[in-house]
Amino acid sequence: MDDKVKEKILIIDDEQGIRDLFCFLLRPKGYDVFTAADGEEGVAMVKKENFGIIFLDVHMPKLRGPEVLKIIKQINPKQLVIIFSSSSDPNYVFEENAESYGAYRCLYKPVEISQILGIISEALSREREKSGGN
Repeated sequence: MDDKVKEKILIIDDEQGIRDLFCFLLRPKGYDVFTAADGEEGVAMVKKENFGIIFLDVHMPKLRGPEVLKIIKQINPKQLVIIFSSSSDPNYVFEENAESYGAYRCLYKPVEISQILGIISEALSREREKSGGN
């Protein structure tokens, strides 16, 4: 009965298990989930498609999270990007300051399912308010 357009979410992570988990979790909730196995693939997808939210892993081969975030923000400065990382090392400057680099938020793995759903809802609601939507 809900005639809303499905929100598109992109997961950029080199771990297949993380990508599969997001698909398993989000598709039944009505989200249209896309995945990329590395930063280069993720950037290529962002150039072709508009996403409501992008979840971006920090530690990946080839292009690392900080570089991918910079490119994404050049493509679409308003893009909602949520950084996630397996490292909670407070000495890692990027993660501690991800928001100053343009990320919406930084989460640390393992992430609780309720936390993922909550942040998606919060981010999309905030974005709708900014754009004057319902």
